[in-house]
Amino acid sequence: MLAVAGGMLIGCSSPEPRAEVPAVPPPPESARITQFYTTKALVPRGETALVCYGVENATEVWLEPPRRPLSAALARCVEVSPVADTTYKLTAEGADGKAVTGELKVAVGAARARIGNVNVSALEVNAGDLVSLCYTVENARTVTIDPIGFRGGSGGKGCATLQPGKSTTYTISAVGAGGDKDEERVTVRVK
Repeated sequence: MLAVAGGMLIGCSSPEPRAEVPAVPPPPESARITQFYTTKALVPRGETALVCYGVENATEVWLEPPRRPLSAALARCVEVSPVADTTYKLTAEGADGKAVTGELKVAVGAARARIGNVNVSALEVNAGDLVSLCYTVENARTVTIDPIGFRGGSGGKGCATLQPGKSTTYTISAVGAGGDKDEERVTVRVK
């Protein structure tokens, strides 16, 4: 039924039936590696490094060698313990089944020099008394004791005999093949 009101044609009609269109889900997105790096490109033998990564749209993530599953995270770091130069491979797989990979190399260098123990026969002596200062070290190329100018080799143990005339702080230094240094200090007081 149509009516005219103020020069306008007004009609009443029932709405036309609409056909239901099924919603089409968007295609799954591919995984993406947003970052992949190490905190140490050169790791001293026997030590660890962090390998950090970030992924988007990943349903599965893993690192190898050895293969181990990781969480799909925007930013995360995991510890690695390479025994030799190692190329790590990060793989992220998306819901579309496609995988992306990234690689990075972590080199293994000389082990760091470490002082294991320092023993002093006495921490308080009379002027001119003899004192033994002994040490154990690992991975040291040289060992020094200053201010007495003692120079030791790469052996794991050594001792020096001291005869302090006044209270003195001795510095034991172990230097590794890579130039790294570990130090300990001990003070012998003279009464």
